[in-house]
Formats: sequence, structure tokens, C-alpha cells
Amino acid sequence: MKKIAFLFSILLFMGSLVVNAQTKVITGTVTSADDDMPIPGVSVLISGTTLGTVTDVNGNYSFKVPEDAEKLMFSFVGMQTQEVAINGLTVNATLQPDVVGIDEVVVTAMGISKEKKALGYSTSNVSADEILKSGEQNAVQALAAKASGIQIIGSAGTPGASSKILIRGNSSFTGENQPLIVVDGVPIDNSTTQTDAGDNPYNKSLEGVDASNRAFDLNPSDIESVTVLKGPAAAALYGVRAANGAIIYTTKKGGVGSIRATYNYTLDISKVNELPDWQNVYSQGAGGAFSTSTYNSWGGKLSDLNITPTDNVAQFFSTSFSNIHNLSISGGTTDANARLSIGRTDLDGVMPNNYAKRTSVRLSGEAKVVEGMKIGGTANYVKNDGNQVQKGSNLSGLMLTLFRAPVNAVLYDKENGGYLDEDGNQRQYYAAFDNPYWSAYNNTFESDVDRIMGNVYANYSYKWLTLDYRLGVDFYTDARKGIIAIGSNGGDAGDGLGEVSQNTIRNREIYSNFIATGRKNFDFGVNTSLSLGHSTDEQFYQSLYGRARVLSAPNFYNLSNGSDRYTDEKSITVRTSALFFIADIDYKNTVFLNVTGRNEWASTLGSQKNNFFYPSVSTSFVFTELLPESDILSFGKVRLGWAKAGNNPSAYGTLTYYTQPSVAAGMTGGLGWPYLNQNGFSLSSSLGNSNLEPEKTRGIEGGLDLRFFNGRANLDFTYYNQKTMDILVDRPISPSTGFGSVYENSGEMVNKGVEITLGITPIQTSSFAWNATLNFTKNKNEVLKLAENVDEINIESAFTSFGSYAIVGKPYGALYSEMWERNENGEMIVDEEGYPIVADERGYVGNPFPDWLANIRNTFTYKNVSLSFLFDIREGGMIWNGTIARLNQIGRTAITADREGTIVVPGVTEGGAQNSIAISKEDYYRYVIGDWGPGENAVYDGSWVRLRDVSLSYKFKFKNNTISKYVKNVVLSASGKNLWLSTDYPGIDPETSLTGASSNLTGFDYFNSPGTKSYIFSVKVDF
Repeated sequence: MKKIAFLFSILLFMGSLVVNAQTKVITGTVTSADDDMPIPGVSVLISGTTLGTVTDVNGNYSFKVPEDAEKLMFSFVGMQTQEVAINGLTVNATLQPDVVGIDEVVVTAMGISKEKKALGYSTSNVSADEILKSGEQNAVQALAAKASGIQIIGSAGTPGASSKILIRGNSSFTGENQPLIVVDGVPIDNSTTQTDAGDNPYNKSLEGVDASNRAFDLNPSDIESVTVLKGPAAAALYGVRAANGAIIYTTKKGGVGSIRATYNYTLDISKVNELPDWQNVYSQGAGGAFSTSTYNSWGGKLSDLNITPTDNVAQFFSTSFSNIHNLSISGGTTDANARLSIGRTDLDGVMPNNYAKRTSVRLSGEAKVVEGMKIGGTANYVKNDGNQVQKGSNLSGLMLTLFRAPVNAVLYDKENGGYLDEDGNQRQYYAAFDNPYWSAYNNTFESDVDRIMGNVYANYSYKWLTLDYRLGVDFYTDARKGIIAIGSNGGDAGDGLGEVSQNTIRNREIYSNFIATGRKNFDFGVNTSLSLGHSTDEQFYQSLYGRARVLSAPNFYNLSNGSDRYTDEKSITVRTSALFFIADIDYKNTVFLNVTGRNEWASTLGSQKNNFFYPSVSTSFVFTELLPESDILSFGKVRLGWAKAGNNPSAYGTLTYYTQPSVAAGMTGGLGWPYLNQNGFSLSSSLGNSNLEPEKTRGIEGGLDLRFFNGRANLDFTYYNQKTMDILVDRPISPSTGFGSVYENSGEMVNKGVEITLGITPIQTSSFAWNATLNFTKNKNEVLKLAENVDEINIESAFTSFGSYAIVGKPYGALYSEMWERNENGEMIVDEEGYPIVADERGYVGNPFPDWLANIRNTFTYKNVSLSFLFDIREGGMIWNGTIARLNQIGRTAITADREGTIVVPGVTEGGAQNSIAISKEDYYRYVIGDWGPGENAVYDGSWVRLRDVSLSYKFKFKNNTISKYVKNVVLSASGKNLWLSTDYPGIDPETSLTGASSNLTGFDYFNSPGTKSYIFSVKVDF
């Protein structure tokens, strides 16, 4: 606090210099060349500084400027930036429409705003309108199909489900692969943390619930714009957190003018969009006979048994109704402005007792305290609570038990106790599986988040000098409670004796950033600026976990109610500090050069060297400045950028520490310490490394930006090559050392690709316009190097016969599995009984990441009516569909209804002859395309074409003075999300992920929760 007070005293002292310096008052009016009407909110700056003001509601401005000031610069969104010489005390300006967009300003790293034409690297911008049109309440999922270079991986259609974002592929084997999230210049936490007991030897991402990624706490209605910093050249200023790029969210602020209020109400009606096709002919049983001693559906025909089939799946899912309210109040003058927003989101799921509720209050303000100095800040409080459903490889998993349910079973009897029988016990079609209704209402997982995000900042400008300071905080507590009711089969023990767990997660990040910028413009057309800065960051994470098993009293879910108790605590602190510089130079707005450097110290690095330097160099050349004006080529720019960025090692990797060991057999919860009331620790099997360095990504990119016919057609093309070196790997070492592995830098991986954005306006008249935008992304990833004596790295523990690996020569995340034996022509080899033979070794069965992505947005506007729709295309990307393989094996899929007779497996005998030996269709379904066979059976192409969103709106403008005095306009809109999907992928929507955003695994579908389609109706009133 002393440092902060000292800094502010310096700023106030320097502010007093401005007041006492020789100044003069400049006034003027800014109008539009289109209609000669005044423009409010225009930024008016002394050229080469950030000293200035903005125009009021009548387009007027007035402020003090130094006597030696020569020019004023006027800028406004959608208008061409204009410089006007100061000749007298009145300076007026008339702004021309920026139809070409060459003066577009974007927010870059460190919250610095720059003209897009000056950037030597690629960025993408997503507007607030596109965020709202998506219909998504997760700020990450809302970016899906909105920009080139990014891939959004949603996990499910449940409220609060996590979403993962990747920019230009993966850069780490087991570390962080998602970009840094920055809100109003301050990094925030976007982790997806699984509640996991310290004595659990398995991967919790394969079961349990899907926790939210914490960017879900952002209210989409508060977002003004999003900038995607795609590569190291764009994000290098964030140093050790920049290897994966950065997403810069800028929130809405108050404007100039009278107080205005906006209220928006949205109704979201959602349904399941894709489900497997079922057979409704045969009953539960085996060998053609009805039996309840198995959950398989290989029993007799329902018609022969006089059983009426029950569509349990259709009954289980319902139509959900979600309500979203947002109210904002804003206003201000040229000297001060403020905005207050309140949002309430109530999301209901299509499954019972699945919901997410969010309340958000955000206050932002800014004021000029003395001439040349302004202070401001933002405070955002979020209350987020919900109940997530059990998923995946879990005996209480809703989809696992629902999808396996035979058609003769009645899971919910509305007339006779619902999901409970006459004795009050859950209705079960198989003793080992919980009724999905029972699990939904009794095996719950509730999360209650309280979060505060915000920042305060001060900006001081005097002549050629600008000083900026920002202090940001991100605090949250996530109180979680998980219940496995007495009589349930789920939970770690699976003994039916009940379980309750409580997990309190605390996360705190404090960020400080100071930048001093000096500018100098020369008469011969050279403009320069140099910024020097310092930043510090401290992140603290703590998880307190308690569990009680063997509950005594039913319906009393308190830790004191269990006789078998376990506790666990984890805490992590990471600190970084950095010095950096930014140097910019341009020549006559034609050639631009940007050089940055950041030297960073991090607590996660080894003692041998705890700091590293991250440089970047980028340049752009606006070649059309040297060409005659043309009605065809309005703007042309080439750009080139190179940079190096880092990825922080995990905390405490430099140390060898003690752990509580555990042993697992694969089918039980395993054994661990404490055991029989005795505690125990042993040295970790992984040896710490005092020489740890960050993973480093070096990237080069080049691009071309062309705009034709005065902005009616735009093309942005980028090629990049990003190589990540010193990737951290657990390298096996000799057991004689007493350890199994050492954590060290040794791996390498490369991402190469192209990004294309094409925008056209085929029709534009005074009342009608048609705009179309195409984004295309293609990324090729390859693992180049692992470590000495390491052939493969298991990204995370997965299933016994199926996993995702880093293997040299293959793409990251390569799906490897048991496979069928094949000949040189790829034909399956069958044995003498006609069954395919399983190969001795596992093999590569697919890349879970797409070959390419594309999306096409069309927007039609006629007077006050707007129609917009977005098609999203994914080509390639294999998914392990363990769900369908298991359903084939147990006889529940539609294809298994054709089960009488035999079938010949396509293939050849070991002697090379074509196979002619028939096997039963049941064996074919269970063994050849079911999960009794190798995992290769379950790998499917996840390609799709979908209507991502469609929106129709009408804007009412009131001319009646009585109404317009209170209501400026009303916008009515109807939209849809995921209304149409074309895919060959069987089962649920292939936009799914079993392991969610908390995991580096991709392409796993094992009884995942299905996706949804939504019909959305909204009314927005501007007062």
C-alpha cells in the first residue's frame, strides 16, 4: 500500500505541473460528413499524447492544451481518424465514414489500444452483438465459430457445463494449453477444477460431474468486445503465460450524455438435439430369454412377452425454460462517467434437478481529477450456484444408467411413486445401477461461488509523456457439496452405505501493472513511442476437502454423520515479476515497426536460472499508401511477426516432496493412507529438478490484409509456424536412484497452419444491406521430440484399452487403442471360426483434432429488421464413442434389432482368402462393433455442419414525443441455437467432451450428457 500511495502522490504532483503550466483552452464541434449532424463521444486528443477529452451530446468539446500543442486528433468508431492543426482557439472537425475500416482500433496486450493497420500480427475481433446472438451464457462457448484460429470444445448441453478454448492447437504435453483470459486489462482465472479426493488413484475427469470453467462467471451482456491475440507475436508481453495466446475481454462503460437505462429480458426454451437410435423390440435378458439378472437386452420379443415398451429416454428429458434479466444504467459528462449493471440468469437443464443460477453486479466509472489525469475502476460481484449431474464411467451416471435401461423397464411410474417402489427404495432394472431419477435428486453435486473481480487505474498525460497504473484483483470461493445417498451404487466406494463430501476452493490473484510512455513525432513523417513497464502477479489457490462415508442417519448429509472420514488440503502460490518495454515507430502511416521485450522472474523456475527474456518483433507495410487511389483496391497491407513466449512449469516441480501413496486394482476405490487409523508418507516417485525452465514457444507468422471496393470486400490471410521447445516431461530414470522419473525440459512440438477471413457486402443500399463473413482455420500439429528413453507420453490416465498420447511423428493427443489384425491392404484378418483377430500391439486410430474448421455468417438488414445466421463446419476429428460401442454390445441400439440369422465379417483368412465363414449377428454386434472388441470399433469421424445460431430482430423507434421522452427504442428478437445438425456421428451431438475443460484429453464420449438446441426470445428496451 505504501508503494501505491507513493505512486499516486507522484501522479498528483505531476498533475499539478500541468495546471500551473502555460495552457490555452481549445473548443470546437465535431460533425458527420454524411448528415452534418453532431457526433457525441468523439475522442479528442493532442496528437502524440493521450491528453484529451470527448465530445458531449451536442458534439461539442472544450479542454486545456499546452501552448505549444500543434495538432488535435479526432477518432470515433466507424469514422476515419482525422488530424487537424491548431490555428486559433476554435478547432472544428468533420469526420468521414470509415467504410474501409483502416482506422479501426483494437485492444492488444496489456490493454493497449492500437490501430489495426499498425499491427504486424494477426488478431480477431468479436463484437458484443455476436456474443449475444450466440445465445450462450458461457463467455468462452459464446466464441464458438466466431473467429479464425480458435477451436471451442464444449463438453455438454447442461447448464454450467465447461468449455475449452484452443488457439492454434496445443503447445504443451501435460501443462496448460488454454489461452490467458484478460478482462479490462487484468488476468482472471478460467480454470476448471474437479473435486477430487487425495486418495483417489483414478482420473476424476472420466466420472463425477463436469464443473464449470470460471469464465462462466462473466455476464455476456457486460461485454463490449473481444480481441483474440492468436500467436506469440501478439501475446508476448504476457511472457510466461503467453505461449497459448490471450483472449482480451473489454466490458461496457458509461458514455457521454444524460442518464440512460437499458433492460433486456430473454426466455430460452431448450430441448435435446441428438440422441442414439434405439431398438424397442427385444427385452432385457440373454440368449433370447427374458431375465432381470443382467442389464443386457438380448432377451425375448416384447410382443411375445405381452410387454408394452417404455421410452424411458424420451420421458427422462424435458423442455427447459430459462430466464435471463439484465438491467444497466449509464451516463456521464466529458469529465466523468459511470455504468451500473445487474444481471440475473436462471438456467434450467433438460434433465431433472440440473440448473445454474448467476447473479452479477458490475459498477464501472471514470473521472478526470485534474487536467491531464483521470482515474477509474471496475468492481464486479458474482454469485453463481448450481447443481451438476453425474456423468461418465459412474454407476450413478445419469446417461450410463438411462441409456442402458432395457425397453421393458419402467424407471418412473407417475401413478405409483415415481422413481421409488412401494417400499420407498429406488426402482432398479439391475442391482448395480442407480435409477437416473434417483441419482438426479439424491446423488447431487452443488457448487456455490462468490467472486469479486475488478481493478482501479490512473492515467496521467503531459505533452509527450503518459503514465498508466492499474491494480487488479480476482477473488473467489467455491463451496461444493457432493452427496451419494444411502442405497446408491455410485461414489468412490460403491458400497451403498452413503457418502458426503465438502470441498472449499479459494482462489486469489492480485495483478499490478505500471507503464510509462513517451512519444516523439518528427517533421519528416516519423512517429515514435517508447514504453517502459513493470508488472507483478501473485496467484494463490487452496482446496480443502473433507469426506465422510458409512453414513448413519439417512437424509442427514453432514460430515459428522459418517464413521469413515477423510480430509485433504492442497495449496499453491505462484509469483511472477517482470520488466518490459514496447517500442513503436512508423513512417508516414505506411511502414510500422513494433519491438517488445519482457524479462520475467517466476517462483516456479529453478534456482539455477529464475528469469527469462521474451522478445517480439513485428512489422506491417501499408503498400496502398504508395499507390494511386483506386476504386478497386482500397487498402492493402502485408505483415510479418516473430516472437518467443513461455508456458509456466507447474508449481513446486523444482522440489522432491513427500506424498501419501495409494494402490489401485482398477475396479475398486483402491487403498491409500491413512489406512487402519495409521498415517504414512513416502518420497514422491518423481524427482524434483532445480534446473526447470518454462516451456518456450517461438512463432513466426506472415499475413496479408486486403480491402476492395471501399470496404465492400475484405480478405485477411495468415500463415504461421509455431514451435514449442523445452516441453516438460516426466523422464524415466533408473530405479536404483530411488525414483521412477525426473521432471525436466526436453520435448518439442510444432503447429503450422493458415487462417483466412473473407468479408463481402454483395448488396448495400440506403435501406437494405447483405453482409457475409467466412472464417477458415487449418492447423497441423506434430510431436517432434519427447525425452531420452521415452517412446510415448500418456497425456492422462484414461481407459484400459484406449488412451490419448504424445508420440513422435503423430499429432498431439493421438488416439491409440487395441486394434484388429490387418493385412497390407488394410483388410481385417479373421480366424478359422470367422471372427476377426486382435492385433498383438496397440495402434494409431485417429487424430481427435479437426483437419479444418470453417464458419459462414450472413446478415441481412432491411430498415429496422435484421436477419442473421451462422453455419459452422468441422471437417475431421476422430472421437472414441464408447457409448455406442457399449450399447451395441448390450443390444440397445437400433441396428441390433436385426439380430436373427448370421453375418459374414468382411475380411480375409490368415491364408489370404476372402472370408466366407458366418457368425451370429449377436456376436457381430457384441464383438465386432461392440466394446467386447478392441477400442478401434468405437472410433468415429466427428465432422459436422450445423446451424450454430440464427437471429431475427426488429427495432421500434418512437417518434411520438410522449413516448420517446421515456423510451428511445425497443428491440424484439427471436433466435435459435443449434437448430439443425448434419453429421454421420452416431449417438449424441459430436460437440462433446467427457473430460471437459479441466483435461488435456480430447475426443472421448462415454455416456456424456447430450447437447441441446434452443429457441430464444428477447425484448430489449432503451429508456
